[in-house]
Amino acid sequence: MKKYFMQNGIILLLLLVALFINPRELYYSFKVEKEIEIIRGIVEEGIGEEKYKIKEITHISENSFLVETNSNSLLIQSKKQVSGTSYEIFVYELTIERYMNK
Repeated sequence: MKKYFMQNGIILLLLLVALFINPRELYYSFKVEKEIEIIRGIVEEGIGEEKYKIKEITHISENSFLVETNSNSLLIQSKKQVSGTSYEIFVYELTIERYMNK
């Protein structure tokens, strides 16, 4: 009887740990970290003739990253293909305009 409660207690404890540590989120976190390192290498090597000094890289969505540099911001989108991964790089400028609705 004592052994039965011990086994159920261990199983319950493992289930509680699994609820707090989300394996799916850990997987995506490691995947994003790997992708950020690849993007850091691409940007620091230079895009075209211009080399950038990175301030911060922010993960926006599944395949989009915002790279803050000293001179401007870049929006980078990764696309998975059969032969590998391609990266589309856009200069990202954010402007705020105010519109009045009368």
